[in-house]
Amino acid sequence: MNYASVVRVLSFMMLFLAGGTLLPVVVAVYAGEPRQVFSLLATGLGIAVLASSILLLTPKPRRKSRPSDALGVVILWWFTAPVAAALPFVLGVADNSVLHAIHEATACLTTTGQSVIELGDDPWPASLVVWRGVLHILGGLATIVTAASVLAALNLGGPGIHRTILFTLPETSFFDAVPRVTRWVAIMMAVCILGLIAALILAGVPFPRAVEDAISAITTGLVAPDSATRPALPIVGSIVLAIGLIVGALGLAVWLPLRDRRIKAALTDPETVMFMLLILVFAAVILPLGLGMRDSISWSLTALATSGIALTDTPVRDIIPLPIFVLPSLIGGSALSAAGGVKIARLIVLARRAGQEFRQLGYRRSVLGFQFRDRELDERSVIGVWVYLIAYIVAVFAVMIGFSFLNLPFESTIRLAIGGLTNSGALLIGHTDQLGDGPTSLLIFSMLLGRLEILALFPALAPSFWRG
Repeated sequence: MNYASVVRVLSFMMLFLAGGTLLPVVVAVYAGEPRQVFSLLATGLGIAVLASSILLLTPKPRRKSRPSDALGVVILWWFTAPVAAALPFVLGVADNSVLHAIHEATACLTTTGQSVIELGDDPWPASLVVWRGVLHILGGLATIVTAASVLAALNLGGPGIHRTILFTLPETSFFDAVPRVTRWVAIMMAVCILGLIAALILAGVPFPRAVEDAISAITTGLVAPDSATRPALPIVGSIVLAIGLIVGALGLAVWLPLRDRRIKAALTDPETVMFMLLILVFAAVILPLGLGMRDSISWSLTALATSGIALTDTPVRDIIPLPIFVLPSLIGGSALSAAGGVKIARLIVLARRAGQEFRQLGYRRSVLGFQFRDRELDERSVIGVWVYLIAYIVAVFAVMIGFSFLNLPFESTIRLAIGGLTNSGALLIGHTDQLGDGPTSLLIFSMLLGRLEILALFPALAPSFWRG
């Protein structure tokens, strides 16, 4: 492990987190929230001083960094950033629980989005809602950049589902290629958020809610603590928000073609086609329950995007049976988006491999192949997907058993385990209230494990990974 390189890059990332406090501080000053001004300033200055000190005291690395060093940075980021970002939720609200604050920061950074902090009849401070939005943006950016660079380099997707034209493995230090990916992802994310804000305002949505909903859609999270329970937007606003949610759930699968003005490529991408098909399939499944077409499609979209944002006023989560309710979230969105889940690309690979097997039943000696995004896949690629799927299933059952030992009802164990690992706020709404310290800690870990895509954490369990 190239510790000098790892520590320096992690410190740079923490400086971005510190810079993220500037806008909430301005909002706190303008809104007359002195308590939040102090907590946010303390957070920003504390992180900045510590990160700067580490950068000054750590010598420049003498050898090239490798993908494994980048994986070390990613793991350390996800386990330290929520702790660093939690202070405003400790000092800035009436709930003084440190664990609740860490959960709040984790839910925002992983774009899961649900809130466990109860303020009673008091409204949320405007600056802390802005801080939640900033954390969603930083978390979504970190998720997509990690997938498009670190996971692509490590080939954790098996068939290369994380590969993009933005990233090629450099001959020099691995981290030399990451800033380019970060810059382009940040630009595309900013364009999507600003464009969606403008569209929502034109649809008659008030500015504060337009900003909250736009960030929620593109990051597939829940910026406002009451996003899942407040009244839905009027029909035009809901349609605009639904389009934004599709764009957010597909991520780079559509952002990159649209950047190059290849609209047809964006619409015909395998993940785009499968995503739209799955929306219709799940909508058709719940139609017999008495829901209208709009309610069915709205739920199907938000569930597949692993977001809990409400597109209609119908309380569908009280109507849909639990086995059906959790299935879309398990699938999730694009491999290069902030959505959680197993990811559609892996589902496509397995489906095509199954189709190949059926075609070979008539003549076992026939030589057939299958492709994903014009790349011929071999058995090793499929095995990689199967290993990931098995690991995901094992993780779901392990977390469920953990919640069961903590004396939670069976339905809650399912929702908490799958909701945490898929970073799906829709599954967790109403089931994180009054959790004890044990369940809250396990939920925090499951959200981080889901954001790391499970297999990324396994190498860190071996001492040799940190010694290499």
